Amino acid sequence: MALAVGTLSAIARELGCAVGYFETSFYDKSRTATEDREETGEFRPVDRRKEALLPYGRMAEDLSVQLAALRPDILAVTANSLEFELFRELMEAVRLPEPRPLVIVGGVHATIDPEEVIGHPLVDALCVGEGEAAWRELLQRMSAGQDIADIGNLWVKTPGGLRKNPLRPLMTSEELWATPVDYGFYDERHLMKPFDGKMCHRGLIELSRGCPFNCHYCVNSAFKAIFRGQGKFFRVRPFENMQQGVRTLLGLGAEMLQLQDECFFSVRQDLLARFCDWYGREVRLPLLLQTRPESVTEDKVRLVAQMGVPVQVSLGVESGSLRILKEICNRHMSLDSIRGAFALLHKYQLRSNAYTMCGFPTETRTEVFETIRLIREIKPTVSIMSVFYPFKGVPLRQYCVERGYIRGDEKARTFTDESILQNQPMGADEIKGLRRTYRLYTKLPESYFPEIERCERGFAANRELYQRLVELSWSPEFN
Repeated sequence: MALAVGTLSAIARELGCAVGYFETSFYDKSRTATEDREETGEFRPVDRRKEALLPYGRMAEDLSVQLAALRPDILAVTANSLEFELFRELMEAVRLPEPRPLVIVGGVHATIDPEEVIGHPLVDALCVGEGEAAWRELLQRMSAGQDIADIGNLWVKTPGGLRKNPLRPLMTSEELWATPVDYGFYDERHLMKPFDGKMCHRGLIELSRGCPFNCHYCVNSAFKAIFRGQGKFFRVRPFENMQQGVRTLLGLGAEMLQLQDECFFSVRQDLLARFCDWYGREVRLPLLLQTRPESVTEDKVRLVAQMGVPVQVSLGVESGSLRILKEICNRHMSLDSIRGAFALLHKYQLRSNAYTMCGFPTETRTEVFETIRLIREIKPTVSIMSVFYPFKGVPLRQYCVERGYIRGDEKARTFTDESILQNQPMGADEIKGLRRTYRLYTKLPESYFPEIERCERGFAANRELYQRLVELSWSPEFN
């Protein structure tokens, strides 16, 4: 569920525009990373009701019919790097009405690779970065029949050539959350998400936006480079505004809330205390949050625990190799800080999740097992392993291009797809096998390692053994 769509819709409705919405999520496309993780045992499997999804082949026709009925002046698209691949495929098949709407693309991919996006023949304009103010100005000018070529944050194709307008300053906290999200387009399916083997109504909310760290694999590093000098990158939401956002989600029937803050414990201690006091008194729903290991302190964990509600804290561990953490990831932290963070979560009986990755450039099998052994030591409630992908704009992408590890024109992939890196200590098949058996290596006793390695290296011949081991990994004695 893209909350940006709800924000932009609210702005359009406020200005008196008619708005339509086309959702691609409910077509039967390729397997998702979440489904892959259910197969590997990283997540408990749930009934996804695949039969309710629409045939993938209908997507372009359904969009064509909706466009013909609405005949919009603007076709606005939000897309990350993976979704931009779908956009290109869809635009090759869709029938655009006449007169053709202005096609504008925003979102992550338009921000980190605007040249690729504006190079698409059907894209008329794009938005770099925060789109609220640019979108409002675009609608106002088009409604008044005025020129749109010089709107800040937009790149616009004009008869005289491409106009690349300068960036606007980053919005203040008050501006960023000034427009309440329009949930009018979102049906029950948007809000139902899997968690621990069940589907539940999960609401998404922010207390802050941005990340204070500079990991070389993370798109936030690209954003910070793009917006350097344009204002404060890490912003905290006005508290009363956040409360109203939560109450809206409660009114929609949320059974669980997920904080989208990238490092929740980076907010001030007094604000954290205020949030936890209010949440524990008024909201009292299960809560998912994420933060960094080095931001975890006993005072902060105690505040969260004292809310008296089920909480899962997700932490980015990434690797158990100090070389990978410091030299490759630009994460200057100690393994003891990771151990200490999880020890505190265990002490206060909070559920924990450890994010890890494999397939980093130059990573060896020995270093992957340093990660596995660290996870076995810190014992998170759950842990998921992703395959490193050098997304456009992140520092590690240039590192990989310069050393010949990638060509630079590879298609974007999910976090459970095969590695695209070449000339590495581990090949793509070995990385795939290690990710597939990650839960088994981290959960089952070492006496099972020979059987796990059989599944890792010879999956096709050991499917039944693999399934038995996955089921065994969820037995009470190992959890």
